[in-house]
Amino acid sequence: MTSTVNNWWLSLQHDWYDGFANEEKVWVSAHRLNSATHHSYLNPTGPTDDLFTSNLISKRELEVLHKDSGTTTRFTAPVHSHSVTPNNNPVSLDLTSSNALGAVSDGKDVLVFEAQTGTVRRTLSGHVAGVETVKFFPSDKVLLTGGEDMQIRIWSVEDGSCPVTLTGHKRSVTCLDMIDRGKEVVSGSRDGTIKVWICGTQECITTLSLHGGTVNNIQVFNHPESNSTDRLVMSVTETGLLSLHNLQDTKLVSQYQHSSELTTCTAYSGNLLVAGSSTGEIITLDIRNFSKPTSIHKRSNYAITSLSCNGNRLWCGQKDGECYSIVPDTTLNCDTTLSGGECEAIYCVVANGDVVTTAAKDRKVRRYEV
Repeated sequence: MTSTVNNWWLSLQHDWYDGFANEEKVWVSAHRLNSATHHSYLNPTGPTDDLFTSNLISKRELEVLHKDSGTTTRFTAPVHSHSVTPNNNPVSLDLTSSNALGAVSDGKDVLVFEAQTGTVRRTLSGHVAGVETVKFFPSDKVLLTGGEDMQIRIWSVEDGSCPVTLTGHKRSVTCLDMIDRGKEVVSGSRDGTIKVWICGTQECITTLSLHGGTVNNIQVFNHPESNSTDRLVMSVTETGLLSLHNLQDTKLVSQYQHSSELTTCTAYSGNLLVAGSSTGEIITLDIRNFSKPTSIHKRSNYAITSLSCNGNRLWCGQKDGECYSIVPDTTLNCDTTLSGGECEAIYCVVANGDVVTTAAKDRKVRRYEV
């Protein structure tokens, strides 16, 4: 049985931390789909009415309670905010495992930057059309990129060289991942296929045709059963198809058809997989039974643009600029919302340890400590 979660959720003025620092009141709202929104203001010294209460934990953390629903949310301000790509929208972002370096698409180029300062260390030029996806290898010394020119490029982060270019897709490369340490990489494309490549020989060894239109996102992960050595690839498409393939024998393991476009996906925990939709749903599925989702979270009709796991917390970016965490297979409210963006779409969310980094349509890369 599918559990549908439509809880109250809170929003707060995007620059509340500056407002409180200047002893100014800031607006706060409580929302629920198909319900009237509750609006009010918060002062640094306390609430202005009986709808909300607040507790300033630190200058960058504020806890707000909506009394009528009992919903509590912690709002976290960014530690750093940088305009890394002043001329183009940063549609793709990744961080090294240590969170020291980031890579972000900048039109046809890719910028490698220092995550704490935003300083660009290196510009990677070679794609002849827009870059749509970037992914660091586990070594943090190599970067994988794909773009509208149908190319996949493998770069040295240390010297900027590009020793490998993979070609074979017939339309834009939209998403990338790798198997183990990266001897083999996996790509998804607007041509409706997933390809597996051997980096050393630059050979495509597998092509999976999904018949679901554009492949919006993929993720490679180990089969959750402890006695299995299988590698699985999860994919989501513009026609709402979520597919699970075994990379060893290329067989289809399971498939789920959603009612709207699926935009992003991630392996969550144990047997659970999560996908986001263009109509605002966060769908949780159990790998052992794809017939129905175990839960569907929905707070608004804005598209889910990015998902990233951090322990048992799932970080969700939306097209309306909201970025928040939930525990997918429960009916819990979101516990933390990341402040800073003013209704500008979140393109990417990357959660590594206690650091969450976002890239948004306002061309800002924001770093949060959670």
